[in-house]
Amino acid sequence: MARPRKLPEGMRLRGKTYYAWFRAHGRLVQKRLSTDFRVACELLRDLRARADKAEFDILDNDYSIAELKRQYLKHCDQSLRPRTAQRYRENLANVLGAINATRVNHLTAESILGYRQQQLTDGKSPRSINMDVGALSTMLRWGVQQKLIGSNPIANVKPLATDQKRKQRRALTEAEVLALFNASPPGLREIWRTFMVTGIRHDELVEMRFCDVDFDRKTVTVWGHTAKNGKSREIPLDDDTLATIAQLKAKASARLPMERGPSHVRGRAAANFSREHVFVTGANTPWRNHLLERFYACCKKAGIEDAQPGGAVDIHSLRASFATLSIDNGASPKAVQAILGHSTLAMTMTIYAKATERAKRQAVAALPFAKVSNPSHMVSMPDVDTTCTSPSDNSQGIENKEVA
Repeated sequence: MARPRKLPEGMRLRGKTYYAWFRAHGRLVQKRLSTDFRVACELLRDLRARADKAEFDILDNDYSIAELKRQYLKHCDQSLRPRTAQRYRENLANVLGAINATRVNHLTAESILGYRQQQLTDGKSPRSINMDVGALSTMLRWGVQQKLIGSNPIANVKPLATDQKRKQRRALTEAEVLALFNASPPGLREIWRTFMVTGIRHDELVEMRFCDVDFDRKTVTVWGHTAKNGKSREIPLDDDTLATIAQLKAKASARLPMERGPSHVRGRAAANFSREHVFVTGANTPWRNHLLERFYACCKKAGIEDAQPGGAVDIHSLRASFATLSIDNGASPKAVQAILGHSTLAMTMTIYAKATERAKRQAVAALPFAKVSNPSHMVSMPDVDTTCTSPSDNSQGIENKEVA
């Protein structure tokens, strides 16, 4: 029987594969090398050399892009929301799939400029191109921070100029909110009202589960893996919203998977079927992008101006409305900030300041001898019937002024 091969220090054998296994400057380095002993030894030497260089910050960029991408996406999956991680994955696939580079030191400003020119020629928008290249630059910057590579070779590449203006979202007036409630079927009206009295984000609402609601303390917890900033927070619930969630919970056990329709549609619905989510579609699946389509349709029925893709009114206008109406009615700005999950008070007050500008202009316009027209950056306010035609308990009105 042949004697087992003596392995160099820092190498281990598992089955037929050799692995690096050593400590460098307090960190355990574990990495698959090769099934070939000689190749594994060469890779181990290179890995130890890189570890030594890292100590003195003299790393070079002779590093596999595929390996850097693998490690970076693993980091994204563990630290970012699933949708954000998926977007970065798609951005990196776009740019790296078009650039012929296998090592980080193959990436140059010239290669990025060539990629951008080709994408522009193919009709891709500057904003989309910037997102692709930005994701690549972020990955390289992360690699530098982790001491995997020495520098970001495209750090000095400036984004493409774009004339696409950032959308200026506006808050709804109280009259518009009530008109939206009146124009919506009960299932959607409950959702709009929950947005309105909690200031919750779209993704936070559609991922809300019954187990997140504390009926005794009258709160709902938004967990860090769902929140935009990755931080958990508690939001107080008013009595009507709490009663709505309690009713939905009582009926949840009777939810059944979709039974009609094409087999592929039923299969997709069955895969997403849920008795745990608070708000679900008619197929008993969590709401996703279809909720925004329904919002625009209800706004159109309610006569709310500029509620359309790219317009000034979207589903997060209800979140902005929560902030402005709460502060207008005496809520503490710091309390509103905590409920919204803003990292700074300035973010909350920026939303409020936009609405305040509109309110001041309307106050002047109310004078019988004054004629006031809105500047170009402000959308005119339609006249809306403020009568709420909700049930007699008025559960759909904006009653609880102290939700903040």
